[in-house]
Amino acid sequence: MVSMKQLVVEGRYDSLVTRLSNKLLGVIKDSYSATQHENGLFAGEKIFYPKSESAPDIEAADETGSELQKHIYFEEIEAPDIPLEFYLTLKVQWIDGYNSYHYGADAYNETSRLSHNAADPPLIEVRFMLDSAQYPNVLSKVAMDLRDALRHEIEHITQSGWNVKPGKYLQGDQARRNKIQTGELPTYKYWLLPKEQTAMIHGLYLQAKKERVPFSHKVNIYLSKWVDNGTITTEQRDEILAAWRQQLPKLGIRQEL
Repeated sequence: MVSMKQLVVEGRYDSLVTRLSNKLLGVIKDSYSATQHENGLFAGEKIFYPKSESAPDIEAADETGSELQKHIYFEEIEAPDIPLEFYLTLKVQWIDGYNSYHYGADAYNETSRLSHNAADPPLIEVRFMLDSAQYPNVLSKVAMDLRDALRHEIEHITQSGWNVKPGKYLQGDQARRNKIQTGELPTYKYWLLPKEQTAMIHGLYLQAKKERVPFSHKVNIYLSKWVDNGTITTEQRDEILAAWRQQLPKLGIRQEL
């Protein structure tokens, strides 16, 4: 049975994610102005790359540890009603002729991100690579993915470390992640990692609520994408669904899968 306390707390997470996603969406809208400038700068950083230039790897660093693509937004987030405290950064690249769309996000909690110190509050980094020709139509997808990314990564920073919450703590799983990364374990095992199960479910559940579509519909679309591109099989998708189905009551989510 879902308690009133669970509903209140989940509402606070939703409110925080909505506020932050709206703020980042505003920055992304403003950052499009870089495409109109010859130097491609926004907030002092180059983020627009015409066809004559190659965009740097948005996740990489050089030999000195300096990130190749700098962030264009940084804020220290405090949500005392949950409570939560973390740093939030945003990286954006507008690429002429990219003809694609990519977003990613990571939470750095007990591990480091370049100069980020594990003794500091966690860092959540959000990244977008966008085709300048797709503006402004691409913004609706950006808004949807911002909500998913933020809710997903916020869940991660409550699983251990600085912001760990009662009932949310999960043991570190880096060794298992490394085995998945190297192929020692099959790729689909990533979706079965306890930390990823709860984070993915929360992110997709918030998306479903915001879009007013059934949660099962949102999950099936998400997993079908990975089946269609050959990352997982239909049998593996069904195994993931079965595992996620068992998680729902533990997370206080009254939905069918």
